[in-house]
Amino acid sequence: MARIDDLVAQIPDKVLRQRLESALADMKKRQRFGLVFEEHVPETATLLGLPIVPGATVLRRSDPEGRQLFRVQAVNGKGRVTLETEDGAATEHELAKELLVVKRFGDPIFPALTPIGAVRRGAEERPHHAVINGENFHALQLLVYLYEGQVDCIYIDPPYNTGARDWKYNNRYVDTKDTWRHSKWLSMMEKRLKLAKRLLRPDGVLICTIDEHEVYHIGMLLERLFPNPDYTRPMVTIVINPKGTGADNFARVEEYACFVCPSDREYVAQMPFGFAMPVPPKKDSRRVVVPAEPSDTDGGEGNGDDQGNVEVVKGKHFRKLALRRDGAESSHRSDRPRQFYAIYIEEKTRIVRGIGPELGASEPIPKERKKGMAIAYPIDPRGEHRVWRYGRDTMASLIAKGEIQVTRKNPKTGAYSLYHVKPIDAEEAERRKPRTVWWHPSHDAGAHGSSLLNLMLGERAAFPFPKSVYAVRDCLKLIVGNRPNALILDFFAGSGTTMHATCLLNAEDGGHRRSVIITNNEVEDTIAKSLQKEGHFRGDPTFEQHGIFEAVTMPRVTTTITGVRPDGSPVPANKTYAHLDNRPMAEGFAENVEFFRVDYLDPDDVDLGGQFAAIFPSLWLAAGGVGSRPKLQDADMLVPPGMPYAVLFREERFRRFLKALTGRADLTHVWLVTDSEDAFAEMRSMLDPRLKVSMLYRDYLRNFKINTRQNL
Repeated sequence: MARIDDLVAQIPDKVLRQRLESALADMKKRQRFGLVFEEHVPETATLLGLPIVPGATVLRRSDPEGRQLFRVQAVNGKGRVTLETEDGAATEHELAKELLVVKRFGDPIFPALTPIGAVRRGAEERPHHAVINGENFHALQLLVYLYEGQVDCIYIDPPYNTGARDWKYNNRYVDTKDTWRHSKWLSMMEKRLKLAKRLLRPDGVLICTIDEHEVYHIGMLLERLFPNPDYTRPMVTIVINPKGTGADNFARVEEYACFVCPSDREYVAQMPFGFAMPVPPKKDSRRVVVPAEPSDTDGGEGNGDDQGNVEVVKGKHFRKLALRRDGAESSHRSDRPRQFYAIYIEEKTRIVRGIGPELGASEPIPKERKKGMAIAYPIDPRGEHRVWRYGRDTMASLIAKGEIQVTRKNPKTGAYSLYHVKPIDAEEAERRKPRTVWWHPSHDAGAHGSSLLNLMLGERAAFPFPKSVYAVRDCLKLIVGNRPNALILDFFAGSGTTMHATCLLNAEDGGHRRSVIITNNEVEDTIAKSLQKEGHFRGDPTFEQHGIFEAVTMPRVTTTITGVRPDGSPVPANKTYAHLDNRPMAEGFAENVEFFRVDYLDPDDVDLGGQFAAIFPSLWLAAGGVGSRPKLQDADMLVPPGMPYAVLFREERFRRFLKALTGRADLTHVWLVTDSEDAFAEMRSMLDPRLKVSMLYRDYLRNFKINTRQNL
């Protein structure tokens, strides 16, 4: 298209050129260029809990891949269902309990969160994390209703689409034999990323980890959904398997983390020493050196324009900056002639004793000798005239304070290297711009992913390839390290590493960050086939107990918080979190978490006001998930003391409701039940404008009705 645009621009006939430009603009609106994939490929999901009603699309539980789909013609009172094939060619009969409903994404659907358990070890006022079992697309639709524009950081680790049957599309595993597997993957990801974008705050950041199988495709998809100049999309390489793995000519050691950041914001990293290093830091008993760059070939002066190294000597922090500038910009004598001068070094003690006058850009270097003194100019090993980092006045001040360090003489060149060693506090020592290659032992997915999960669950091979909890923590810390009340979302949660990492961050600084993580209860293919041979299918308790959520995520999260494994034994006492002063894992965390299942509501029942109890857990979560939910009673209003939300059920009691809210500075959310938009507008106008006020049940129903197939 770029070539066509160039050719059209060369057409001398103005009228013809404008007509062609208009035609091309219209074509571009209808045809996208760049990343091309089959977006029209429909995605469906089999959903538990939906009723079998006339018109529904269903499959038999004994046919989990949905090779044959049916439409429901009729349901009699005895639980028998009359079915017809999708082409209408045949009619069959089946028991309703042997069928499951299939929904195409984009069909209006009305999800809700059903509580299925909780662990509470934190204070009453501490917010709950939410761990959700369900189809993540529908859960995201619900979260858009609850949290649109409120999420600080989204971290996702989607299926890598390796061809190893590690994910499903339309109830069928995708493998290397599927010629459309990349197209299906992109279609699946685009739907979810569009919803995710709506959840992010204006300064929110999306992090997506991926490997070589889809890294190029996800990069182009992110560019489409988060385009320049509004967003930047830096990519970090993380060494997760130092030993290397792979069947081709190379042993792959890394994966990638794509950061999607609003371009008008600056994110200041607050990182532990040595976390974003090309090589692990060197240590001895009294000094820790954290390099900002690998050593240069000039003997140690390095760039001179970088962040310097951080050193810890006898408990005190220093930043070590090379004095000679070697960067590509403004580092030559001709660029900054006032920063070209002599520095006099006492050879016996290697102490700087003075500085010479500024030399103009073309002045020759004077030939001078001083007994017992070496004279240093900012000249690099190639003989190029560079400049010092500072002007003479600043340099004189640093010399007076004793902050200039001189290394031993290089035996080959006879030259010294000079550094500004600046005392800094511990907080400043941690504020470092992150590098884009991370190589640190704590990021090893074997030791701190698989082995850690095995430790938590007390069994091996429970979940394939979990992330290192420290790699996830470090990714999150870049974005929410200075946001102690951040909301973090992961809708490909797998074993629950993101929630675990959030607990680590809170333990480090006393934060109240909360995570919402979503996973399905998919059963591993080999186990599923074995269960199906025994007559156990999706929806059976015997089958479901082997799923990711029930067998891995829920018990891992519980163990993380309590320190007690599923079999009742504590995590071994010798297992600790090294960065938390060797805190025993058996100690757990003072956190609260609630587990939910995504269920589906009848919109007519919702509209009639008969489903508030089903919707209430979602509203409680939207208001911060703080405290215990009160028991619902037949009343005009719900204004629980100490809780940040209130609900009015009968609009004629609004005056009383308004009085009940007087002095409640802790309130953040109010829901008003009314059928009249005019009445809602009038009541809202009388409430504190800082409150988030919603109309029930209009806003809930509208949220899902507008998410039709045409709007995806």
